[in-house]
Amino acid sequence: MVNTRTDAELSAAVQNALQTLLPQIRAEIREEFRTSSGPSDSGGNPPPVTIYTWLERFN
Repeated sequence: MVNTRTDAELSAAVQNALQTLLPQIRAEIREEFRTSSGPSDSGGNPPPVTIYTWLERFN
């Protein structure tokens, strides 16, 4: 059975956490684009950033 109830406190906590982290996430993404040069498969560039890399940065 699936729980379809909304926990208002949990929803508020998630929303607050996202609002707090969004500026940092945006800055990280901008920096990633700023420092990358060309396609990710061109020689000499580091491997593409994965979701797991991003999650590690914010833990």
